[in-house]
Amino acid sequence: MSGSNVDVVSDNSSVSEDRHGCFQIEYRSEGVVLSVYPPVGKGRAVTVEEVLQEVKEREIRNADGKVIRAAVYRMEQNVVIAEPQQEIIRDGQVKVDIDRDGMRAYLIVYPPRGGRAVTLEAAKKALEQAGVIYGIDEEKVNHALTQIQTGQRVAVAFGKPPEDGKNAKIDYKVNTDSRIRPVELEDGRVDFYNLNLIRNVQPGEILAIRTPPTEGIAGLTVLGKEIRPRAGKDMRIPAGKNTQLSEDGCILMAGTAGHVYFNGEKIQVDPVFELKGDVDFSSGNLNFLGSIVIHGSVTYGFQVNCEGNLEVRGSIDGGSVTVGGSLTVRQGIQGQQKSIITVKGDVLTRFIENATVKAGGDIVVGEGIMHSSVDAGRSITVGGRKGLIVGGRCRAGEEIHAKNVGSLHATATEIEVGIRPEKRAAYNELAKKLNDACVNLDKTEKAVNVLKEWEKRQGQLPVEKRMLLWKLTQAYSQLYKDVEALSSKKAALDAEFEQVAKGRIRVAARLYPGVNIRIGQYTTRIREPIDFTTVYIEQGEFRFTPYG
Repeated sequence: MSGSNVDVVSDNSSVSEDRHGCFQIEYRSEGVVLSVYPPVGKGRAVTVEEVLQEVKEREIRNADGKVIRAAVYRMEQNVVIAEPQQEIIRDGQVKVDIDRDGMRAYLIVYPPRGGRAVTLEAAKKALEQAGVIYGIDEEKVNHALTQIQTGQRVAVAFGKPPEDGKNAKIDYKVNTDSRIRPVELEDGRVDFYNLNLIRNVQPGEILAIRTPPTEGIAGLTVLGKEIRPRAGKDMRIPAGKNTQLSEDGCILMAGTAGHVYFNGEKIQVDPVFELKGDVDFSSGNLNFLGSIVIHGSVTYGFQVNCEGNLEVRGSIDGGSVTVGGSLTVRQGIQGQQKSIITVKGDVLTRFIENATVKAGGDIVVGEGIMHSSVDAGRSITVGGRKGLIVGGRCRAGEEIHAKNVGSLHATATEIEVGIRPEKRAAYNELAKKLNDACVNLDKTEKAVNVLKEWEKRQGQLPVEKRMLLWKLTQAYSQLYKDVEALSSKKAALDAEFEQVAKGRIRVAARLYPGVNIRIGQYTTRIREPIDFTTVYIEQGEFRFTPYG
């Protein structure tokens, strides 16, 4: 019986309620007989075209088309549609169809007419004869042979499409976003002082890594023909000034310490960072591994840290700086009791006022130092018309040179030479530790004596007091050793300070009353004005000789 499949056309209907119509062709003595059965429920009725196609495929001779149409329309059974004849016996057939691009092969299976069905081996042989050698799915071949309607194409072999190569990729290891963004603090406030304007890198630090493009993976058609992929596009790391590119072009490194940024399309490192304006809320604090040139000023409350040199073409107005090299401030340092200037090298500025300045080398001031704490590892020189040092404290390891020191009003001013400031600070710290140790030693000794006196009167101390006496005795022993060691170190420094003779104070105009002078371990206070003098120590005494 042909066309006998049943389709369910409604989700709410069962197979028994909805069934397609079907038809049957039989070979009898009276002729070829057609029976047409009506559909059930919402099933689809048999069409004239379906019956005529079946008649054609069976090669029935002299079939009466009008009778066939009438039988289909009326859904009649046992209608003779052709003269008696022998049914043509035919084996099942299979054809192979291949897409133009060779990526799919199809089987078209025709069922047998009384003969043998197409076998799996026959289907495979047909594919082989058609040249299909890749991507055959045997499960789909079986499905085509058993489940598919006559003449329907079924895909049974599938080519492998090529995988195109991936483009080269650059992974930047440093932040390349040049926009300034304030940092949000944990409490929700915004830190406008630290805007991360400078992006520091060290020599050899990796700036970018390039992943090369890939060639891709070739594909295959069902005929076994290779399909070449498209290779990925290449791109180079945009290496700029002061960067180093590896031989294979895959790793870009910093060639020097400095600020990394994009200059146009290239990434480069500058050992000198230039800020066109002021260090303020527009720039935030600056932290740099190289040198910095600031065309403006360092304003109140802001900080600049750099490992190289720092040049401030404006002034430092209440800001603070830490410099690994030397510092130049063209217009001067107005500390506003806020500025702390720490420099490993030299300091050159117009004036210093109400600031704390520490330099490892020389400090050269064009006009004056007023009410500041100034330390220099080597010398302090104040020139200009006034060349004034007044108020505060100035200390230098070797020499202080100025025109005027102090004032007519006997402003308290401290001047010290002969001992490097950091050694003096270490000495003061040592003296404090020794004093603290002596105080603790004295207290511990008194506590031990009290317990021993108690033991002498009582004959024996309670257990907890005996433990306390033991602990105090141990502490006393350690403190005694500490005092001896600290005393020895202090005595060595005292001896070293006693021998200091090179420290000099040179005053080209006037040394005013109220100035306290210390050279090494020797101190004196100026009570009368002294003009044009050089002060130094000779044979343990202060000498005031003509300026020279």
